[in-house]
Amino acid sequence: MNKQKEKLLKKINSEGKMLFLGKADIETIKFLSERNQLTAVFTKMNDKNLIENSVHNARVLFAESFKEIKDEFDEVIVFQEDFMGKDTIEFLKTAGEKTKIKGKIYFIGKTSRGAKNYGKKMNELFGNSEVVSIKGGTRLISSVKEKQIIKQEKKLSSFEFSLRKNKYFFSSTTGVFSKNRVDKGTKLLLDNLKEIKEKKILDFGCGIGVIGLVLAKENPEAKVLLIDSDSKAVNLSKKNIELNKVKNAKAIVSDGFENVKEKFDLIASNPPTHEKRDFLEKFVSEARKKLNKKGKLIIVLNKAVFLEKELNQVFGNCEIVAEGKEHKVIEAVKK
Repeated sequence: MNKQKEKLLKKINSEGKMLFLGKADIETIKFLSERNQLTAVFTKMNDKNLIENSVHNARVLFAESFKEIKDEFDEVIVFQEDFMGKDTIEFLKTAGEKTKIKGKIYFIGKTSRGAKNYGKKMNELFGNSEVVSIKGGTRLISSVKEKQIIKQEKKLSSFEFSLRKNKYFFSSTTGVFSKNRVDKGTKLLLDNLKEIKEKKILDFGCGIGVIGLVLAKENPEAKVLLIDSDSKAVNLSKKNIELNKVKNAKAIVSDGFENVKEKFDLIASNPPTHEKRDFLEKFVSEARKKLNKKGKLIIVLNKAVFLEKELNQVFGNCEIVAEGKEHKVIEAVKK
């Protein structure tokens, strides 16, 4: 840990129960857990596993919803650093809900990414805010919870999508990929997945469930499993499966293929290319293990992302089956 971050974190003084929300930053959580009675809660299974495997002094929990956190805390840390957006507001509202009266809510974020604005938001939410410290371009802001705060339910948005003979209805919300429409990459992938014959299908990184739901609807004799590490996405997939009255699909939370025990004839995916390179390489390797003989991996990627070398190394073959302006669909077959 650099000295600037350490000096900043030392400004947080606590002798009670502390809750950590936000980015799964190993250094920060390890530092706080050595000084405090820390509980770190994540709604993404991969974040939970990362911290659980790296930090041993903290209580690390996976929650499908922050509603599952029943405790109240003396302090709550919202650590977003350089990842800020509408989810950050939700973290702050959750922090206000889970902090005891007269307890403190801390926010840590970079000034260059809008931390000043979140200080103003804290003042709106809690009636007060104070810049405790600024180190290395990162701000530590605090508020005191003066009164009980009731968090309002997040509203869902919805949109329709038509493909071939079917019309689909999707519920969505902030913090999920392509929340207001089916993105161009997924559309290109689905355009090249018509009249498939495979009976066991996996949608990896399902998001709100578009790929898996369409494949299940168009192939009623197939069994389709949808997986994602984000509980919010999986809960929306479950809702959308019910909304579209699809009987042959189910969605589960899984960090990669961790909770997937069976093998498939087809794995279809618009994988999270924002993840580090080693994640994508591991995805290719693990996908082959989860395919039956002659099973197919079909993925869509931005044209700026190259996995052809890895696919050829792992599968011994790789073919670009379709291209759009920004995306390409790639197929590899397990021989």
